[in-house]
Amino acid sequence: MLRSPLLHFLLAGVLLFALQSAWSSVPQTPIVEVRRGEIDERIESYRLQMGRAASPSEAQAIEEQVIENAIWLEQAFALGLHEIDSVVRQRLILNMRFLEGSVAAGGPIDPGKPGADTSTTSDQALFERALELGMDRSDTVVQRRLVDRVQAIVRAAVRARPVDDATLEAHFEATQERWREPSMLDLSHVYLSRDKRADATLAAAAALLAQLREGATEPDAAIAMGDPFLAGHRLRGATPNRIVARLGPTFAAGVEDAPTQRWIGPVESAFGQHLVWIHERIESRIPELEAVRPRVLEDWIEIESRKALREQVEHRRKVVEVRVVDDRATPSG
Repeated sequence: MLRSPLLHFLLAGVLLFALQSAWSSVPQTPIVEVRRGEIDERIESYRLQMGRAASPSEAQAIEEQVIENAIWLEQAFALGLHEIDSVVRQRLILNMRFLEGSVAAGGPIDPGKPGADTSTTSDQALFERALELGMDRSDTVVQRRLVDRVQAIVRAAVRARPVDDATLEAHFEATQERWREPSMLDLSHVYLSRDKRADATLAAAAALLAQLREGATEPDAAIAMGDPFLAGHRLRGATPNRIVARLGPTFAAGVEDAPTQRWIGPVESAFGQHLVWIHERIESRIPELEAVRPRVLEDWIEIESRKALREQVEHRRKVVEVRVVDDRATPSG
């Protein structure tokens, strides 16, 4: 595993150079073919998934996605990734083993089934045969893998790019709200069960609240004056989302702006009524850059990677001829 940032940078540079060289070594006007049937299949898949037909703009976006995928795929083949990627190789060999077994037995054979003879041909011979049959261009798993691999080259180049403090600080300033830490509460609560008291729950809670305030009762002692609560009577460093998950949105709203160091309530939840003591409130804040630097760096890398991928595709679209081939079956007269 490479640990030196310099080695990462050099390797990524070599990979990106190879990609750019592959793109420039093809004929002057490279042709990228896309099947109309594939586009239609993707649009139909969208309809089934969304429960409605794609709008014209959505259908156009799907078509563009298929075309971009085809462009990336051609670059993967230009780099020879289909010949050196171990996942692709094993996938194609497995396909051929299955095909070999099916032909030999006159029907499908599961390569993993005990007793199935799928070892009559070497892996290398099967792999070469799969390439001859064009399986590397027709298998959707292989296609996804190759697109991921070639895009990873671009991403690796971005990740290896040195990032100075000024760049990271500027990104942090532009995205500050993304790093905001939520407010947090430390609280204890006395629980009065609705199941136990029914319509008298609210009145019982109000009476107990007056008693707690009058006696300046400490939280630990007060908890024993209520009912057991399965989820516990104390929350420490609880964010709004955690409070909602534990006690529900009504309770969370009831303590959101409540004062500290005093008994408040009754505060309702789905379980009943609560009397609450807020020990401490930590207000929402934006941390210093150093506290979130790794996350900010990863965010910058992701944004720059998407930008680099978009730029690569846009550049390629200018120098290739995209042909949408109508491979759909025509109705017989």
